[in-house]
Amino acid sequence: MGGRALVAYGDPTQVETWSGIPYFFLEAGRRGGLLAAGVVLRPKRLQPRRLVWDALQLPFFNRPRGYMFSRACSNSLWRARRVPCEVNEYISHFPLLPPRELVHEPITYYLDATLRYWFDDYGFRVGKRVRDDALARERDAYHSARFVVCMSRWCADDVKSFYNLPAERVRVVLPGANIPETAIPPAREWNGDFSPLRLGFIGADWSGKGGTLLLDAAVNLDRMGFPVEVVVIGSRDASVPDHPLVRSIGFIDKSHDIARFVKIVRTFHFGCLLSRAEALGISTLECLRLGIPVIGRAVGGIVDTIPTGAGFLLPADEHTSERLTEVLVDTLRAPERYMAMRNAAEAAGKYCVWDRTASDFLTLLES
Repeated sequence: MGGRALVAYGDPTQVETWSGIPYFFLEAGRRGGLLAAGVVLRPKRLQPRRLVWDALQLPFFNRPRGYMFSRACSNSLWRARRVPCEVNEYISHFPLLPPRELVHEPITYYLDATLRYWFDDYGFRVGKRVRDDALARERDAYHSARFVVCMSRWCADDVKSFYNLPAERVRVVLPGANIPETAIPPAREWNGDFSPLRLGFIGADWSGKGGTLLLDAAVNLDRMGFPVEVVVIGSRDASVPDHPLVRSIGFIDKSHDIARFVKIVRTFHFGCLLSRAEALGISTLECLRLGIPVIGRAVGGIVDTIPTGAGFLLPADEHTSERLTEVLVDTLRAPERYMAMRNAAEAAGKYCVWDRTASDFLTLLES
């Protein structure tokens, strides 16, 4: 008897793969009867082939980058796969896997973003031949899929408009927070303390996820006499400044130190994601699951991760700290509004769980 298997670019049984999204989805899928196994792929083992492939691009005036999007990479990964059971259906987190020419089982995709977004918005620059071939294979994959399930309405709109997929084949299912439910502590009432105001940053890209904008707002508040601290988790970016208002925690391995991660996030007054481009924003869901209000910019999928009343959504074209400073000052001067935001975040967080995601997915596939 076969079952459904999850596919990602890497090993979905390991929490470090793709920000942990495949891992938490697989665990919830197993609990809920959606998934039987994860397909183990080993991209690092293809490093020698990647180097040869890169070198061969230069004579054809291609950029020596983008092996992961090539047909050669997909086929090599798939032929060396490991899966512990017979598979009769796949759910894939990567548009080019499994290779359509090597599988006959049905495939449903679960995406935070399309390749078009990676190439055009995230700035993942590859050669034109590589780009065109990857987009063509991606389009064929979507049109032959059972469904293309997206993590946000923004991603779903891209699938329908750029890839011309009929609306009835496209669905939206919000993911969960990448925190085990066993690590979620009981809710607690805020004690009214804003001294200091803690603005939380979670992520590995300080500049790309709006760290500079966040620090500028903190400096503004400090000059106005408000105690403030920017707490940074996870960033390995050398551009994180050595600044008196920044407390850099460094990387926290959630597979081994989730209690520490939860404890620090619960000290935030706001979780902040002010990215220039963002497919979704798992960090906002993590903050909500822990009852912490969130602040984001209205780009990409962030819009779907900030419920009404549970924080602030700044305009996508907001590139300066003035508006962020204003909303923070208003919050500091009206603690009752902040309490309402915490209550809204607590309520929204109960929806941000992977078991709910897996249940919604199973309902779709069995409908």
